Amino acid sequence: MFRPRRLLRSIIVANLALIIFAVVLGLAKTGNPSRYFGEGRFTTGISCAQLLGTAVFAFQLFRVRRRGLRQPMLRSPHSVWLLAAGGFVFLACDDAFQLHEQFDYQIRRAFHLPKTALTDHIDDALIGLYGIMGAAVFWICRREVLRFRHEMQRPLLAGFVSLLLTVICDAVANNRHVLFALTPDVATAKWLDGWLSMGDGAFTLLAEGFFLAAFALGWLAAVSPAASSLHGDGQALEVAP
Repeated sequence: MFRPRRLLRSIIVANLALIIFAVVLGLAKTGNPSRYFGEGRFTTGISCAQLLGTAVFAFQLFRVRRRGLRQPMLRSPHSVWLLAAGGFVFLACDDAFQLHEQFDYQIRRAFHLPKTALTDHIDDALIGLYGIMGAAVFWICRREVLRFRHEMQRPLLAGFVSLLLTVICDAVANNRHVLFALTPDVATAKWLDGWLSMGDGAFTLLAEGFFLAAFALGWLAAVSPAASSLHGDGQALEVAP
């Protein structure tokens, strides 16, 4: 018999195993725990795969919830799942092609901003903005999202917490002002920077794993025989009070 907790546990354990492998490999080869995290590393491929998998489950959830309805798609409360699918496809493209880094450069160029300790982290702020936008969409459409609260609530919350930790690690890593404020020793600051960069990559993978599990569990709940009461409620898009 299928057990939702087993699926969630399997996805998170797989991500933890990947993180440990990447850290050990980085330490063994270069002494840097973050060596195999970030753009162009094998963890990037896993990251993109998780994001695209989440998009697939979100789209399938949208299809199941829209089944048999005739109202305009944009007025349907179920469109939140389609928006989520599009958002995760965008995030996969961002991860593969480093879009937020390019946005960072274009913003500084457009406003003639010098590269400082603050403006050098615009790309970190963009990642945080992605998370805020996603949370805002779920909040606005929470009446539909809460139909799957028993399946999705905890992994979604864990995903957003992991995303917040990603932003914090990324903002501190490679920021010499913060690192030297934490420790005046150059060697210690460099050591700390490596582990913070690793934390950035590790929490990113965990966040994606939690989101993947959440949407997989939501889809499985929607197609289960017990979910028949969820279908056919094609009301106009309602914003929860």
